[in-house]
Amino acid sequence: MQAISLIIVDDHEIIREGLKAAFQKDPDFQIAGEAACGRELLQLLKTTTADVVLLDDRLPGESGIDLCASLTRQYPTLKVIILTAYGEQRDSIVKAATVGARGFLLKNVPLPALRHAIKSVARGEVVIDPQVAIHLIASLKEMPPAKATPTSLLTPQQEAIARLVAQGFTNREIAQQLYLSTNTVKFHVQNLLRKLEVRNRVALANKLQEVSGSFTKKQDSP
Repeated sequence: MQAISLIIVDDHEIIREGLKAAFQKDPDFQIAGEAACGRELLQLLKTTTADVVLLDDRLPGESGIDLCASLTRQYPTLKVIILTAYGEQRDSIVKAATVGARGFLLKNVPLPALRHAIKSVARGEVVIDPQVAIHLIASLKEMPPAKATPTSLLTPQQEAIARLVAQGFTNREIAQQLYLSTNTVKFHVQNLLRKLEVRNRVALANKLQEVSGSFTKKQDSP
């Protein structure tokens, strides 16, 4: 197995030296370089290739996550693991995943776990620190449930009928377009009025128009 090449990015020299010392003794890894900031890293990558970057999430004057976004755009094959001292940052975790980070770990992760995480990321997997995952799940549980929109309450057939009602078609015209009986359409329209808490077709069309521009109203139908 070829050694995994690493670049270590942290503004604290003691952390860089500690990580270098740990991985230089392991034949599964090779230190390709180090950097104290984003500028140094980008300069290094002009002449150096690596498999994985260990990236501090808070660098002087810049965000490690924003830097990660630049890295994944410029070097699509480069895999980035974010190292953080703060496991409670739900927004940061989500943003890191969005911009292409392949891992999100606490800085106090044990070395055996860090080695395993790097190998997993190098294989194409995604890793997240268990403590970070606990905070993430807990914060998601505290979020209020998403409010249902009027159209989310409808079945696909009811939504199709609602669109035609909003466009001013009569029950008979809707039945012809959807290959349904007029009575079936009438039944669904009554259900639509009840579900959306409106009294008539005009109010139904207006309510649908408020929540979605795709429900274009062409004409009022009695």
